[in-house]
Amino acid sequence: MISEFIREQKRYTRDDLKLILSCSDTEVIRIIKKLKDYGILKTVKNTNEQLNMSDLANEDVEVSNEDEFTVKYLYVFVFVGIIIVEGRVLKCYPKYLFKAKNPTEELKQVMKVLKKYNSKEQLIHMYNNSNGITIFNRLAIIIYLINDYFENGVYTNTQDIVEINGMGEIYWDRTINNSYPIINDNCPYYVELQTKRRINDETDFFKRLHECILTSCSKELRESDLLELLDMEGTDLSDEILDDFGDDDYILYRLEKEMNVQFNTRKQTILKIMEALIVNKGSINELDSFTMLGTNKFNLVWEKVCAEVMDNQLHIPINALGIDNIVIPKGVIYTNEDELISVIGKPKWQGYAEDESEFEKQGKKTLTPDIISIYRYDQGTDFIIFDAKYYTIQLEVMKELCGEPGVSDITKQYLYQLAYKDFISVNKFSNIRNCFLMPTEEEGTNGVIKKGSVRMDMFAALGLEKIQVRQLSAKRMFEYYLVDKKINIGILNL
Repeated sequence: MISEFIREQKRYTRDDLKLILSCSDTEVIRIIKKLKDYGILKTVKNTNEQLNMSDLANEDVEVSNEDEFTVKYLYVFVFVGIIIVEGRVLKCYPKYLFKAKNPTEELKQVMKVLKKYNSKEQLIHMYNNSNGITIFNRLAIIIYLINDYFENGVYTNTQDIVEINGMGEIYWDRTINNSYPIINDNCPYYVELQTKRRINDETDFFKRLHECILTSCSKELRESDLLELLDMEGTDLSDEILDDFGDDDYILYRLEKEMNVQFNTRKQTILKIMEALIVNKGSINELDSFTMLGTNKFNLVWEKVCAEVMDNQLHIPINALGIDNIVIPKGVIYTNEDELISVIGKPKWQGYAEDESEFEKQGKKTLTPDIISIYRYDQGTDFIIFDAKYYTIQLEVMKELCGEPGVSDITKQYLYQLAYKDFISVNKFSNIRNCFLMPTEEEGTNGVIKKGSVRMDMFAALGLEKIQVRQLSAKRMFEYYLVDKKINIGILNL
């Protein structure tokens, strides 16, 4: 089976994709169309400027006719994770990995991060819906099923058995009705006690079916070269095949009957998964299959990782920030019991009534920083505004500036600082710092590269701090995130 690495947001020509996918012109057109239908692949113009870019803006995206055999377009994957299309496994790794040619370990870590990022969602996404198209998410279902097995074991149904002088509980009704006691001093003594105990039914239809499907699913992942990447173990529990259990209609009938009598949540889930796998019969390795596991919004994952590792205080009540003798500025509408985000005021709209008198309405939304951190050290306490930016900036002496955040990102960061200015002033913080956080594959010093800063003179004239730029080792940030560890902000040297 073809299994290849793809870098997110790298520009590929059609010939590049033909070589990677080992397919013909007709096949590559079909695969490109399918990937574009699901929002995984975008098209841009084939220009020198685009070839040198590592980020993708909406205005770059072009509408193309894939049936034309042309070289005027480039193709960009906007996805991090695993895609299986027409028997080919595409392992899409994040855009900040430039040097790695075979980034198995890096992508393995990213998949663990994605798993934790999605762990708070209680639903199993059996179907993916993208651009109005719904597909059965076979890969996600298989992974859930195997992980559940290693955590909870195989599906079991129990059977009550009655024994004579067994080790279980005495079944007095059966003992009295079916045995003859020995009477001594008007007291009955039973030589044979009927006992009952509950055992797992090893021949149960659904236990065997579960073992068969688990074995088949493990085989699919093994053949797709995904067990190592997903850091999973396969399992071989059964020599049976699905046809041994009857035709599909019979198996589905049995599953439906079992679901009607089972009230255990876990068992209901396993039964529904087995039903879905039989209804959507096939294999992730088949040529007409399509499935994916990952995200086309890895920027949100980076924001979440930074918020957790940087100990985001944005939604902490002001009186719980650990600030001594907290002061609330005069004339504000928030209290020290409100969250720190409440310091940022909301828009106030004024209108006119029929008598032309003014009235006021307050908007519901306001500016929302990514991360606010309160950093305490020997000399004082700093108020730090972080913005997690999923960018691969090029800021070098001999190279052209590219991959930088836009003007709107910069102005918003200044506005966050302006919004907190009075609060910071009355509480006498030692410093206020503003900083963009970007991922990198480099380790730098203690996992940090002091990249530079950005300023706009109009905001500097208002006494606002310039915005620092720090690149953080994504590997180290993910390690901290996976074990719920906080970073020492002092190493950023702001």
